[in-house]
Amino acid sequence: MKFTSIRRAAVIAAAAAALSLAACSSGTAPAGNGTDAAPADGEGISIALSNGFVNGWRLTLINKFEEAAEALKAEGKVSEVTSVNAPGENSATEQASQIRSLMLQDPDVLMVIPASSTALVPTVEEACNAGITVIVLDADIDAPCATIVRNAYDVWGEDSLVPALEAIDGSGNIILNRGVIGSQPEEEFYNRQKEILADYPDVNVVAEVNGYCDSSTVQKEVVGVLGSLPEVDAVPGCIGGMGVVQAFESAGRDAPVVVFDTDGKSLQFWKDSGIDNGSYAALTDPGQVVAAIHIALAKIAGEEVPQEVVLPVIQIGEDDLDYWLDTLETDEFASYPWDEESVTAALDAINAGDVAVAPELK
Repeated sequence: MKFTSIRRAAVIAAAAAALSLAACSSGTAPAGNGTDAAPADGEGISIALSNGFVNGWRLTLINKFEEAAEALKAEGKVSEVTSVNAPGENSATEQASQIRSLMLQDPDVLMVIPASSTALVPTVEEACNAGITVIVLDADIDAPCATIVRNAYDVWGEDSLVPALEAIDGSGNIILNRGVIGSQPEEEFYNRQKEILADYPDVNVVAEVNGYCDSSTVQKEVVGVLGSLPEVDAVPGCIGGMGVVQAFESAGRDAPVVVFDTDGKSLQFWKDSGIDNGSYAALTDPGQVVAAIHIALAKIAGEEVPQEVVLPVIQIGEDDLDYWLDTLETDEFASYPWDEESVTAALDAINAGDVAVAPELK
């Protein structure tokens, strides 16, 4: 038995013992070296995915993961695929228990979309210490043994604001639609937007609403403030454009420039409504999970992989609308078509100190 297998077996046995306890330990495990466990010659790798909670965007991510992994199984590059959703409402405790259960399956690669970027650090380190290659998705986490694959939230904030400011020629009244206030992504998102707005003295933020990146929520929030506001030219921020437009329609006002969600339903609403005022769609990319699979394969193969891989955000303008409507199901979110070639190009760019470029649309 190889040393990595012995070490992995020992750590997984410890995890099994931990599962028998009524509560999880609050101690922090020492950081591991993140040793990559290569599969035996001629065998594909086994991959497990742990997801913290479920929404439409995450469902697209999970579907993309399963589709890509199954295709790689047919090529012999992947042997086993497991994807599970943690019970509870985005509970780090529940997900930690779930991850330890997945460790008992002895996967070569563990992908984690964490419920908490802080509370799950010890659990991620346990998996690293077991010799499992750990990929953390859609979050920034202080676990150097893991490889982080994500979009940049400050870039998302910029992409969710600047096109709106350009559409109104840098002058007018806007409502700023906030995301999940208190979360790390929203903090980076909002701080970048404040930096940008400081350079637009002729833009007045007449209100901020807590839309929570949800169309129905932002509709209610906008309805609650719109009656007391002057003419509003744009409502940039964390998606929810369909709800914003409906709120303005119910108040008898013309639709402002908005940021639509990138799912098929929202994009169809955009086209059917005939809105051509410079509105657009911008959101993080659920296809990052496909990139992450290829990144894991590259890492196990001994290729140079940075500890953090930051990928581009999805952006959809009017010129791209028909392409995406022909591509997406009603509840599916737009995602870039990552493959081995485009991921290799992204890694080469990042290793050279450049920004990763999105793959061409197919």
